Amino acid sequence: MPVIPAYTLIIIPLQSRADTRNFYLWLKQMKELEQQRDVLWYGLEMVERARDWYHREIRSLCHRQDHGSGSSGDEVLQPPDFTEISCSQRPRRRESDRSHQQAVALLKQQNQLLTKEVSRKRQWIAQLEKENSTLIRRLLDAHFQY
Repeated sequence: MPVIPAYTLIIIPLQSRADTRNFYLWLKQMKELEQQRDVLWYGLEMVERARDWYHREIRSLCHRQDHGSGSSGDEVLQPPDFTEISCSQRPRRRESDRSHQQAVALLKQQNQLLTKEVSRKRQWIAQLEKENSTLIRRLLDAHFQY
């Protein structure tokens, strides 16, 4: 679900064409920053959903390993309905052990990449919000100087 942005209405009387132009350009920049922030929040949500999916896949693989499931893994895997995951029992076949380890290693690597991406996006969002606050402060300071 996308983040619904909150907006504040400010009515500022403008005294000249230059003020009007500057205010319009500032509003345009603010709108672009807010749109960029919304897109980043949406992307962050998608990354977190993907991360959750990878966690469910890891739990499912561990569940299959612990219970000696012989399925090929081609079908859609449902998350297990237990909270503790042991993955401590060795599979009955050596091939499935290797493929399980490879799958877990791949999922861990992808999870790390997604976690780094989430962190970068959060930092970018924080920077955009800081720039937004700075621009609002500048506008208000400029307005009150007249």
